[in-house]
Amino acid sequence: MRSLKIIIILLATMHFSHLGFCQKNRQVSDLEILDHNKDGVINPYEALDVLLKMRDQKKGELNVKDIHKALRDYREDDQEEMEDMMKELDANKNGVVEFAEVKDEEFLYYMQLMDTDGSKSVTKNEMMNFRIEDSMLLNDKDLKKEILTIFKSFHRKEFIDLSNLDEEEREEIQDWDLNQDGKVYQQEAFDYMKPNNMEAEFKVKANVAYMNGVICSSTPARVLQLIFENPKVKTIEMENVPGSIDDVSNLRASLYIKKFGLNTRLNSKSRIASGGTDFFLAGTKRSIAKGAKIGVHSWGGGTEKATDLPKNHKSHRKYLHYYKCVNIPEEFYWFTLKAAPAESIHNMTEEEIEKYKIRTN
Repeated sequence: MRSLKIIIILLATMHFSHLGFCQKNRQVSDLEILDHNKDGVINPYEALDVLLKMRDQKKGELNVKDIHKALRDYREDDQEEMEDMMKELDANKNGVVEFAEVKDEEFLYYMQLMDTDGSKSVTKNEMMNFRIEDSMLLNDKDLKKEILTIFKSFHRKEFIDLSNLDEEEREEIQDWDLNQDGKVYQQEAFDYMKPNNMEAEFKVKANVAYMNGVICSSTPARVLQLIFENPKVKTIEMENVPGSIDDVSNLRASLYIKKFGLNTRLNSKSRIASGGTDFFLAGTKRSIAKGAKIGVHSWGGGTEKATDLPKNHKSHRKYLHYYKCVNIPEEFYWFTLKAAPAESIHNMTEEEIEKYKIRTN
């Protein structure tokens, strides 16, 4: 899920998505700026995450004057980032991005989601108010509808018999067969797909937190809440974490795991990929049971692809910096770019796990 870099980086993870901007000649209040994931609710840990980010950028303690100055700087950065984005996309310079100006199909899909007034164009306000989680993650009702449609495409209602499928079809859905009886029921499909359509969450049992879901803008706050409210937790067991839709939040949440010395582990049925794999690497101790799947791929989308950029390009820097922080060799990053394109996934072999020091024990 590190694909669609233009959208994810510019719309979901840049400053304007959670740290203040100007709308219709009014300035967003300081309180709204603390609403990191833009859901209209300020979680105390969400606010803490924003303040910690400000402190880290200042490289010192914050006082009231520092915070006000930081907010002014963020607002200026927001405007500059938005102007740069509009310059790139608004070919006819009329102040909006029209669908006809968007040549990339994936990019166009996201533009259509942002178009809340049905004008077949996207304004600055529509871009800034876009919450990518609401568009990419299906609620339970819509997920069940999607599953029903899939079953109908196989001309089945109750279950899909894997033995009746050709090899390509079987490979596509065989992981949905959770009890491995050769049949896929709708409830199994729902249970398999649910973590792909929910924001990452933690369920604590004794000194272990079990993690499932997609890493997004709410994850840093949830990690902080886990750490401060559950001091006995020493290990995060990642069960199904398919990736992230907010790279900056993912790396920040992961570094909280590193800073507080938590361990990460995978059980025999664990499935992690992309940003989920990056999160796993933050563990001080990392254990992997036989059977666990660890997926990697390149990132790309819009006008920029990782594999098209020179190694010294600035877009690589935050990933390289992160791997250095968690003591993973730089070669691992370049390996992920070649392992599979953004629209695919490569499950690491045991040899690759050992080579790139993915486990610690």
